[in-house]
Amino acid sequence: MSRYRFAKSNEISCWIIVRLLLALSLIGIVSSCGIRTRTRALIGGKLEIKVNISPDANQNNPVAVDLLLVYNNDLFKDLLKMPASEWFAKRDQIKRDYPEDTGFESWNWEWVPGQIVELQSLPLKARAKGAVIFANYITPGAHRAVIKPHESIAINLLNEEFTVEPLNK
Repeated sequence: MSRYRFAKSNEISCWIIVRLLLALSLIGIVSSCGIRTRTRALIGGKLEIKVNISPDANQNNPVAVDLLLVYNNDLFKDLLKMPASEWFAKRDQIKRDYPEDTGFESWNWEWVPGQIVELQSLPLKARAKGAVIFANYITPGAHRAVIKPHESIAINLLNEEFTVEPLNK
């Protein structure tokens, strides 16, 4: 009878160990680097944006910045061909062509050189096809950046251009 108890307790111990290993594996998968991005892509969430503004940004002039989350594939393709100057000239008409967030959502800011900006947290819908940032610089150039719509970013507004990089928290 003692052998039976010993075998039974070993069997129970094995199941406990297996369950513990499965639980630890699941925790590892859920907490992995890309899971937050994949989850936001499926169910939405928040897009965090850190903005760093150089003291001489836009040759010491305010910079208008628009971030667009695009839900319409044709519109997204058109935006990829558009420089920032054209976007800012046509923005109001494009908004009328795609009313009430049917094709895109946009956030608009205007910052001055050297300004300190708090972390921006934007609501994110799951169905975004792409995202584009336009910065209205006085220097010639496209001043457009395409970003992954479900990954938090840092925007660096510099003297004659801007850069975008993944946000390291």
